[in-house]
Amino acid sequence: MVDILNKIGIGKESGNVTAHKSTQEMYERTSKMNIPTIFDRYNAQQPQCTFGAQGICCQLCSHGPCRITNKAKAGICGATADVIAARNFLRLTAGGAAAYTHHLEMVAKTLKAAAQGKTLFKIQDPAKLRAVAGAIGLDTTKSTEELAVALADAVLAELKKGADEPLVLVEKFAPKTKLEAWKKLGIIPGGTYAEVGEAMTKTLTSIDTDPVDLLLTTLRVGIATGYMGLIATITLQDILLGTPTPTRSTADLGIIDPKAVNIVAHGHVPLMATAVIKAAQSPEMQKLAKEAGASDIKVLGSMCTGQELMQRSATSAKGFAGQTGNWMNQEYLIATGAIDLVMMDLNCSTPALKTMADNFHTKVISVDKLVRMAGVTDHLDFTPEKADEQAKQIVKMAVEAYRKRNNGKVHIPRYSSEVMAGFSVESCKAALGGSWNPLIDAIKAGSIKGIVAVVGCTTAKTNHDTVSVKLSRELIKRNIMVINAGCVSSATQIEGLMKPEAAEQAGEGLKAVCKSLGIPPCINYGSCVDIGRIGVAVTEIAAALGVDPSALPVAASAPEYLEQKAIADGAFAVAFGLLLHLAPAPPVTGAPLVAKVLTNDVEALTGGKVLVEPDPVKAADAIEAHLNSKRSALGLPV
Repeated sequence: MVDILNKIGIGKESGNVTAHKSTQEMYERTSKMNIPTIFDRYNAQQPQCTFGAQGICCQLCSHGPCRITNKAKAGICGATADVIAARNFLRLTAGGAAAYTHHLEMVAKTLKAAAQGKTLFKIQDPAKLRAVAGAIGLDTTKSTEELAVALADAVLAELKKGADEPLVLVEKFAPKTKLEAWKKLGIIPGGTYAEVGEAMTKTLTSIDTDPVDLLLTTLRVGIATGYMGLIATITLQDILLGTPTPTRSTADLGIIDPKAVNIVAHGHVPLMATAVIKAAQSPEMQKLAKEAGASDIKVLGSMCTGQELMQRSATSAKGFAGQTGNWMNQEYLIATGAIDLVMMDLNCSTPALKTMADNFHTKVISVDKLVRMAGVTDHLDFTPEKADEQAKQIVKMAVEAYRKRNNGKVHIPRYSSEVMAGFSVESCKAALGGSWNPLIDAIKAGSIKGIVAVVGCTTAKTNHDTVSVKLSRELIKRNIMVINAGCVSSATQIEGLMKPEAAEQAGEGLKAVCKSLGIPPCINYGSCVDIGRIGVAVTEIAAALGVDPSALPVAASAPEYLEQKAIADGAFAVAFGLLLHLAPAPPVTGAPLVAKVLTNDVEALTGGKVLVEPDPVKAADAIEAHLNSKRSALGLPV
């Protein structure tokens, strides 16, 4: 099998399909057990459709499906490659925005229920509540509970605005320079639901067939995603669950305790998981576990939910056992034979999760009304008012599953790595003495050449996390500070880049800064939704220097992006004015105008653009050159 994988691009290095020893070990274990996993299915899909990869396949109407070829320059309706690709790209962005909006709505409703005393959740950061409420014009003389209800209602109302009603959060929190540019382009968004609805309507058969307008709409939806799906969500989560503060944790499959009842929180929304952690620590649930023969009950993180729990493990998430990995680890996590229950709370729970569970004793349940999977019959859809009761039910299910565990089938890789987490805009500034000035001074002096957000997903096309880890290492060697969020965070955590000792792998300037502050060179900002924190930080730093965000030596990279939410994040980054490195190539390469607009022309409009480069070293070269150009324009040494 290794020879076959080498031919198609997987396992080019020492027969590996992943950057991680633990995942590689589990892949070899499942292969010996004749259980196919994601890398085997990737192999079975080769060769993949080049028309789909280039974005020039359309199946919107019964004339088709149409594809653009040398002999067919347009679809049956006359749609060109650029129309088809732009339309497809906007659909992907709208899908991502919709998923983020669902997340935000859940958090807003939970905040309101907490303020009304209807749920186990309590408001953890009243100071942030008052600051944000005041910024959007709410009456801050109200009590904490009254103000929380008002803020939750205000956010819910923003979600449901018409597309022609500008978002207050954009007007209040976006850089003034960006607002001016967006107004000229007509891309100040309205309510997220309306923006998603209009975007989907535009992409129907023969409605909007102007590729440039479709791309501008993509940026508009990206801005709505940035300020509602990202920034509003993390703000409300901080108010409800607590703003992250520095903490220590552990990552990789080696954290699994073979003697404990192991519950995995998998997905993106940390609400149910937070309730389960609390329930699992109760004397009642601990007694049940011990009666079943277990030593303890452990809640393990997977994917973005785990990152959210890790960020707050010093405060509201006590009882969190650590992070197992990102979305591509989900099958191998279950294949350890030591996972008793997996609760799926939103996207990136693959059908293969249940298929793998059928080979073991693992119970799989959904805890979100949108998550349904063939063969999964237990649904405890998160309801704020019932969270305590639901959490206890989940723990009881896990204990019952533990009783069925076959310890002879347990195999846990020994690998784990220490992680420093709990970074937020507030905790970063606190570490710097209360302002961004020390960081700005380090950038001015050249100790730190710039900052790059290496964020997003991972994909089977790139040797699971290999590109993310290599790029992060390349950047820190060049004195470029890295901020991680999303599945990339698990990648760098597992490889030890998020512990202070990793400063030894950085260039001399960055190493000195990290050692003086006691921080790692790769900073964990959390989950994919926490990419919003990066936008807030960049806005504040740009304001401190009196420049547009596009003038800063800052860039973003999604080196192994996967799905629609990543596309929406990317649209926000480009609209915000950042260089966005993407790999693999997005599905627009068959459309020359669309590709040109995204990689070149849009820079004159927003200050941002897309760089496509699959090789991590070449990507680091290009990103460094971009940072140096920004430094030169600011009069800083290169």
